[in-house]
Amino acid sequence: MKKRMTRLYVCILFMLSMGISLAQSLPNQPAPPLDSLARLSQRYMNSNQADSLYSLMGAGFKQQISLDKLKEVLGQLGGQVGKWVSMEPRGVEGEVARYKAVFALMPLDFYISQDKEGKIATFLFKPLQE
Repeated sequence: MKKRMTRLYVCILFMLSMGISLAQSLPNQPAPPLDSLARLSQRYMNSNQADSLYSLMGAGFKQQISLDKLKEVLGQLGGQVGKWVSMEPRGVEGEVARYKAVFALMPLDFYISQDKEGKIATFLFKPLQE
């Protein structure tokens, strides 16, 4: 029984490592840290937690946009497009990942990247381009 469990753990670890290497080798797919930042952004936007979202932003972003400005923009965006329902990866160009962000009232392109500290450097919504 103990041998069987050990074999099972080894198989699971092998499959996980294969999955990780496969995910890393897929072309035009956002890296897992960017995907995590995108999902956190979605969660914080939907729950009106601009402070939490702003805490994910890097120094370069914060130099250009204040917390108050981010709150204002997110309020306007939410009023125009509604709740952020889902997203699907659309590719990566350079270090910027592109997602199709589906909101209750319309889809948008969502662009996100991270700086060297792992914080958000690019955070941008644009009209959807198929």
